[in-house]
This record gives sequence, C-alpha cells and structure tokens, in this order.
Amino acid sequence: PGVDGYEHLLVAGLFLVAAIKLAQREPGGMRRHGIDLAGLLQPPDPDDARDEGPFGVYDLARAVRRAMPAAIREGGIAVAIAALVFPPFVVGFAWWHGPTRDFAFTLPDDLAAFALTQLLVVALPEEALFRGWIQTRLHDRWPPERRVLGVALDWRVWILQAALFALVHVATIPHPARLAVFFPGLLFGWMRAWRGGIGAAMLLHALSNVLAEILEKGWLL
Repeated sequence: PGVDGYEHLLVAGLFLVAAIKLAQREPGGMRRHGIDLAGLLQPPDPDDARDEGPFGVYDLARAVRRAMPAAIREGGIAVAIAALVFPPFVVGFAWWHGPTRDFAFTLPDDLAAFALTQLLVVALPEEALFRGWIQTRLHDRWPPERRVLGVALDWRVWILQAALFALVHVATIPHPARLAVFFPGLLFGWMRAWRGGIGAAMLLHALSNVLAEILEKGWLL
C-alpha cells in the first residue's frame, strides 16, 4: 500500500512542477527556460475571450494546433540525431555488455504505452528540470563566451548539468552504472542550447529509452 509502485510517478511530478514553478518566477518565464513547448505548457491567455470548452478542451486543442509546427520540426531534429548516434550506441552496448547469445528483436510489451510513458513521465520532467530550469540558471551564471560544437554553450554549464543529471539517477537507484547517463546528458544539454528549448532533446531522450529497452530485451533478458 501507500506510494509503493508510484515512486517514479511522484518524482516525475515533482521534477515537472518544480521546473515550471521555478521558471515562472524568473524573468522570461517558461519560454526563456525552454520548457513552454511552443506554448503547449503555458496556461491559457486570460484575455482570450474565446470559449474554453468543457474542461478547457477547446483551449487545449488550440494550444496543440499552435504547437504542431514546432513539434514536427523538433521531432525531425530528434530523429535525424538518433540516426547519427544510435548505431554507435548499439555497437558500444554490445561491446560493453558482451552478450553471450544472438540478438533477438523483441519490442517492449504494449509499445505505445511504454513509449508514451518514456516521453511524458520520464523525458518531459527530466528535461524540464535539468535542461530547462537548471541549465538556464547555470547559463545565467556563466554566459557562453565560446562555442561547443558550433553552439553557444559554456563548457562548465554543459558538464555540470549532465553531472547533476547523473548524480540524481544514482541517488534514486544506487548503482555505479547509473552514472552512464552523464553522456546522453551532454547530448541533451547541447541540443537544448542549439534549439533554444527542450522539445528535440525530450523526444530523443524518450527514443533512447525505448532503444535501450529493446537492446536489453534482445541481448540480456
């Protein structure tokens, strides 16, 4: 009973609410922190006189329509980067784990639900907090004077946000292997700086988790 089985959901909610509330207190709000998702997470405009619909469904539909072009664009960016980084990741995964049997391609049970969970319960809260609020606040402390791989990003900000990301993963499940998320944290941080928001990084984060699940099922389980 109690919160057993809901720990991850509670942590995700805490991360997302903290990121949104902290960003709303700062100049520029959620947009400057890159977590408004093209206005999708912004509250409705109080000056908008249009009918909000039952339970705000009309407002939600309008927000989704406004965000759709950005979602398609950032989705394309995420897929393009995945095409570049996933093949070497698969090779590295096989080298590191040294599987003793041939790969058996197996999709996660209820793939759609699993992928949606990775997107909304894992990637969105983590990207909002670490690449959204934390990276922006670090950026304010150390404004970029040089470029990292063509993107205006101070190396201290880049390293520190990824290190915090990794340390929190170890704190939630104490195991040294959890520190490995430092490296995708670097990629997600670079993408956030490049794109100006967390959309593409969030989508790549979810895709990466789906791929990792497929590799584990195919080689290790």
